[in-house]
Amino acid sequence: MNLIERPSTCLIFCLAFLLAFTISSLAAPPNPYLYFDSDPITGKLTPKSTSGQNSELSISTYLQALDGCCLAREQGILQPDGIEYVLALKIDFSDQPGKRSSAEFNQYLFAETGVSLKTYYRENSYHQMDVQPGPVGGVLPAGDAWIRAKEQMGYYGEGARHIPRYRELIAEACRAVDATVDFSKYDRDKDGIVDHLFIIHAGNDEASSGVIDDIWSVLTPNVNIIVDGMRVDTAIIVAEEPDFDKPHLGIYFHEFFHDFGAPDVYGLNFTDARDHKWGLMGAFGPYQGPEVSGVGNGLAPSHIIGYLKWDFDARPENGRLGWIQPVNITQSGQVTVPSFELPPKTDKLFKIDIPHARESHISIDGEPLLPTAATNREFFLIENRYKASGAIFDTYLPESGILIWHIDETQVRPLGSYDAGQQIWLEDPNDPEHLGIRPDDPGFIDIHTITEGAAYSADDDQTAFTPGTLPNSSASDGTPSGISITNISAEGAIMQVLVSFGDTYEPNDTIVTAFPIFYAQPYYSFLYDASDTQDYYQIEAAGGITVRATLSEIPANRNYLLSLLTATGEILAIGEKAPDLLGYQIVYQPTSQQTLYLMITSDGGFSSVASYKLLIEQIEPQSFALAQTRVYPNPFRASLSEMTFAYQLSASQSADTVSLEIFTIKGEKVYSKTHQDVFAPGKFQWDGSNLRGIPLASGIYIYHIAATQADSVVREIGKFSILR
Repeated sequence: MNLIERPSTCLIFCLAFLLAFTISSLAAPPNPYLYFDSDPITGKLTPKSTSGQNSELSISTYLQALDGCCLAREQGILQPDGIEYVLALKIDFSDQPGKRSSAEFNQYLFAETGVSLKTYYRENSYHQMDVQPGPVGGVLPAGDAWIRAKEQMGYYGEGARHIPRYRELIAEACRAVDATVDFSKYDRDKDGIVDHLFIIHAGNDEASSGVIDDIWSVLTPNVNIIVDGMRVDTAIIVAEEPDFDKPHLGIYFHEFFHDFGAPDVYGLNFTDARDHKWGLMGAFGPYQGPEVSGVGNGLAPSHIIGYLKWDFDARPENGRLGWIQPVNITQSGQVTVPSFELPPKTDKLFKIDIPHARESHISIDGEPLLPTAATNREFFLIENRYKASGAIFDTYLPESGILIWHIDETQVRPLGSYDAGQQIWLEDPNDPEHLGIRPDDPGFIDIHTITEGAAYSADDDQTAFTPGTLPNSSASDGTPSGISITNISAEGAIMQVLVSFGDTYEPNDTIVTAFPIFYAQPYYSFLYDASDTQDYYQIEAAGGITVRATLSEIPANRNYLLSLLTATGEILAIGEKAPDLLGYQIVYQPTSQQTLYLMITSDGGFSSVASYKLLIEQIEPQSFALAQTRVYPNPFRASLSEMTFAYQLSASQSADTVSLEIFTIKGEKVYSKTHQDVFAPGKFQWDGSNLRGIPLASGIYIYHIAATQADSVVREIGKFSILR
């Protein structure tokens, strides 16, 4: 196994050291590719070079960058008509003259097509938000002109440690245009506060350059200057980034969402990354896009996660301000989940409340306890993220499929905290603990791959999330929720899932109510309690094609059995133990097309928490052969009652006959028996007697097993001994 040392362990001393720092002005996540390298040979995680201009790039600096880096407006406001005016000003420095024109920035902020602030929020809001430049018509000053700041860039770059420097820069920009801009026109909700102010500074963003004199992109609070009778409360500071072909526009979008009260979602320590690759407010989301020198260019950032589209600031105590409402799932059944990225705004997010830890998940009548209004502070949210939806954004997601978010709003953020990582968790079937396990190489750990395999779909055989899977559907305190999300379909614009409260696929306790299942699709379910002792499943079998049914992952200390039946209840086959699977298997070949039934029963014990797994497969035909024969016990002793001659045909093959013949060492036939129409593994039981019922004497004997199919004959010949 090739392991990279986890920063959470190797950086503890740095965390302790950084407790002395207060860096309350940072908001853009530090570029996660900037601070660490993975050795291509050993895979070891190492800090970037500490020489040259990157002398600031160290683990300490990285954690310092993360410490308290999330400022957001205390309460966002949406305009009733959806139009949001953005006043954008550009300012440069004597030692860092601006290079890009206002026409270029107008494209980045207000373009109707391509990648812009306008198109990002139009798409994410499902056409409910329209970002406009307002009365001034575009970024100021127009053309190639820039406002010139009083000090050199490094003076304001200290704002990361001295936030008043940021406020100075904002005030200088506003006063420079006060004569030509009526700031009152940018207060559309008439609360006396400028709605949205962008300050674009010349030079690079420290979040992506690592140079200490550069200015960190940030939403700066409490600016508190008055222009035209309007108060500037917050201002977004972003960088021109002349060293890049285009700025990391994902950071522009990230900071703008802070201006609506949105928190960050990655915690103080990078390895506590609650949302890395799937949301704008995570550490990786704003940097997604085509990679340049191994770093995403931020021109195809991921969508805002559904939870924050529903509640911008993730603070339910002040109400839900957002663009969408989740669909509440309160009953068991199949759910159709359209893709997340494009209109309409309905059916984008599906909510399943988790019963409160104090409440049992079984009611007095043995029926599953469904969530109530009093238990909805903790819940799951389901999204269908689809890279090929045709949207502008979400195209550089790690994969497509169903995301299951575990939201726990009992983890209240204290006032002054702007990171919601502790209340948002992405369930990841590939990497349940978010260690950084690569989906394509489970033996390799790399923090750059955290949550890359989090999407569930049949395409990667991640089709179930239950109380018994890993990860499981328990509440945050470990209480089993009784919630199962199974039968997750292949990725696509429309996906299907089956949501169950309590037992899955119910009612399926009789042949009449048997649940129809499909080949190559794993099914997870429960033998729930003493009132639920058996489950039935219906399959359609084709003549001549072998069916293999596997019952595995049986809960510990439980005795479950697997049987194959006809519609009348006749038992065709009983599952044989498969020790390597910790379960049972049936291999059966029907002679004609028919409907068959699988029955799972308990011969001792039940579990409402641990699920079993059922898988049905069709086995491709192979050439006619005896795939396996076993003779035991060998030698056959007088004290034993029977000797077994077991046989199995090659996959998806049947035989007209299978016969056993036993000969003495001299070639005299002493026993024979024949099985007709064989389509499953079988065995001959022999008591050691000849054809007249007389026990054979001690000695060496020859057995001959032959299978016939039309004109074909296959044989197995071997020896055994009898000891009297």
